[in-house]
Amino acid sequence: MRPAIRLTGATHNVRILTHKWGVLLLAFPCLFYLALPTRNYYWDGVAFAIDIEKHPATASLLHPSHLLYELWGAWLYGQSEHWGVHTRALFLMQAANSLTAGLCVVLLYKCLRLRRVPAPLAIPMALIFAFSATWWRFATDADAYVPSVFLMLCAYLLIHRPKTIVLAGFAHAGAMAFHELAFLLLPVALVSLRKSRRRMCVYTVSAVIPAVAAYVFAYISLTGKVALFGLLSWATSHSPDSGFSFHPPTNIALSIRGTFRLFFGGRPGDFAGDGISWAALLAFLAAAVLWCAGSWRAAREGAEHPPAARHLWIWAGVYAAFLFVWLPQNTFYRLFYLPALIMIVATMLRDGPRTRRATWLFVPVVLLWNFVFAIYPQSRPQFNEPLRFALAAQKIWAAGTPIVFHRFHPDLWIISYFNPQGSWIGIERSDVGQLEQELGRARSQKSPLWLEETAYSLISANPDGQRWLAVHERPGELLEFRDEKHHFRFHCLR
Repeated sequence: MRPAIRLTGATHNVRILTHKWGVLLLAFPCLFYLALPTRNYYWDGVAFAIDIEKHPATASLLHPSHLLYELWGAWLYGQSEHWGVHTRALFLMQAANSLTAGLCVVLLYKCLRLRRVPAPLAIPMALIFAFSATWWRFATDADAYVPSVFLMLCAYLLIHRPKTIVLAGFAHAGAMAFHELAFLLLPVALVSLRKSRRRMCVYTVSAVIPAVAAYVFAYISLTGKVALFGLLSWATSHSPDSGFSFHPPTNIALSIRGTFRLFFGGRPGDFAGDGISWAALLAFLAAAVLWCAGSWRAAREGAEHPPAARHLWIWAGVYAAFLFVWLPQNTFYRLFYLPALIMIVATMLRDGPRTRRATWLFVPVVLLWNFVFAIYPQSRPQFNEPLRFALAAQKIWAAGTPIVFHRFHPDLWIISYFNPQGSWIGIERSDVGQLEQELGRARSQKSPLWLEETAYSLISANPDGQRWLAVHERPGELLEFRDEKHHFRFHCLR
């Protein structure tokens, strides 16, 4: 028989010290997020920033899909201005999301420990979550998903303690107020609390009533009236290009693709090709070889871990089922069930030295792939064509330069946001008299008048506009960029 091995005090202290150093690794994702903010901006985030910097009335910042996010951004922006930190709202919201996403990594680790996943497995699984492609991408941008998931994780942790059940409900209400999709966590919570009807009722009241009250108050602030059907219509409204899709073969393919893209993103064609990229790519290849070898050895390990809890399958299943028919092509909505997937996998892993080693080896595989083909390229302005155009235009459009547009499309959001020195003028109809006035003001500033393509098309659609353009347009000073995805054109008039 093999002699029993006693755990000496020194060995015990070493294990505690190793565990503490391992937990400290959970701070590294936040540093990565802050060091590499994306330049591939999510359009909604740019729209939020544009609205916030106008200092509008509070009611105009309320949106049913993400009720509190713009208010949160406006508060951050106001505090920044108050304390003398003058920066753009977009950058501020990016930094806030990065810090919040870093806290989410720690919270997920706590969730894994709650599910009795040992620390040597919980730490690398939390890091895999941190460096997964879609999470890392949106952790460095301005969006409502990260704070909503943060509050969902808070609710998940608090719900397992009887004394914090009300706080858990409030956290869930906050998650729903940041993004409506957090509502689908409710059946998960009720299944977790199924052994106590009282706690189920307390949680439901604590979560639902504050969220409903917030929506009622927001609707009254916007419309000045109370109407049940109007409230429901507003709360469930969405953009015209959004909706349900009932094409099973396509939806299955999109769901599989979307779940895979949660973990691995980017494209080989986005490879930056500089020294940093090549070094990271070589490191990725080495990490992939080591992980394959470690996984082969781990597959021969025998010890089994308990199966995943029922409520985790419900969490992933409810969201996967809804997103199967609601915009299945949008990978970022799947962030709402990414924590559940991580916890399911972690609780089903075999708990042994080889499995732990293989899990740790998978961390650099995820990190380096996403760094090389997604995060690093997207952190460079060259990746974002509207941004690159906007930065180049800064040298041409001096302060006060009038730029006329008709339709404020998403690419123009980015171009205008990064050229705040310009005077952006929206027009609703073809009015040569108004344009003549704007041209006069431009001449008084010794500046040309610029017509963005949507305004140019509107003006040139009638004979008077065509004659006016023929006199004042300077084709040799046209600003234009075209590729397979974008077409920007600004016409110069003098």
